[in-house]
Amino acid sequence: GTVPSAAFGSTTPTGDGAFSYQGKESADGITYTDIPSSNVEIYTETAALTADKWYKRAVTSTLNGNTCTEETNFIKVTVINFTPGSIGSDQTICEATSPAAFTSVAASGDGSFVYSWESSPDGNAPWTALGVSTPGYGSGPLSSDTYFRRAVTSTLLGQSCTEYSNTVLVTVNSFDPGTIGSAQVICENTAPAAFTSTLSPSGAGTFTYQWQNSTDGTNFSSISGATSETYASASLNVDTWFRRQVTSTLNGKACIEVTPSILVQVNNITPGTIGAAQTICEGATPAPLTETGAPTLDGAISYQWQKSSDGS
Repeated sequence: GTVPSAAFGSTTPTGDGAFSYQGKESADGITYTDIPSSNVEIYTETAALTADKWYKRAVTSTLNGNTCTEETNFIKVTVINFTPGSIGSDQTICEATSPAAFTSVAASGDGSFVYSWESSPDGNAPWTALGVSTPGYGSGPLSSDTYFRRAVTSTLLGQSCTEYSNTVLVTVNSFDPGTIGSAQVICENTAPAAFTSTLSPSGAGTFTYQWQNSTDGTNFSSISGATSETYASASLNVDTWFRRQVTSTLNGKACIEVTPSILVQVNNITPGTIGAAQTICEGATPAPLTETGAPTLDGAISYQWQKSSDGS
């Protein structure tokens, strides 16, 4: 696909007569045809070549009306023809993970081959050499979309030519799962306020949701049927952490992120006991009501005594 870099050199003919020239070319080194407009001593090929080609020059000497023709040696222009092979197809991965290793169809054709892998954030120049010279390549974890290609250099008879494989795009499914509000404190056997989406998920892909809870803040379980962006919990008796799992699906690849968890703290209290029933005479004062069993509770304690004439 390039033009020979220099004109063909010439040793000028010597001998009797006046000289005229005809350039000749051949695709196989055997059968030659005249080159149009090549009646000069020094010929420069101006066409880009895609296959090997042979050249020679016919020289005609005219003396006293008699013409004699002889031909020079031939020269061969060797064209380095090769196919750079291929490196697979586009992929979509989750953020901070590694793509599958790029498959390799090796280069084929003329010369000896040297490989060099390159990457680009947008598929345009400049491309960055990765320092990898193997036919195949496995990238490390990626956090943004990245294009890859493989440069192949073929060297033959001291001449080097470089071609490139197809370009592969690794799309990184990067998204933010958002947030779900703040911590709450509730009374035992009551429901917390519904968890709102204080910050909706953002980024690439189609989002689906799964709410999860935990009684230790570490080991979370999915809540059956809780698949909306917001969630209203049932009544709670123990401290419970909640979080929202967000799945983003892009190009058929599903990736999962979770929101920060929030704690719903349940204020559990046991009121204790206050002694036993009494029977007194009319107009008399009962014995003081004592604390026979102390209360247990999570928060700070305060008291209010109450009475009733019917127990209800």
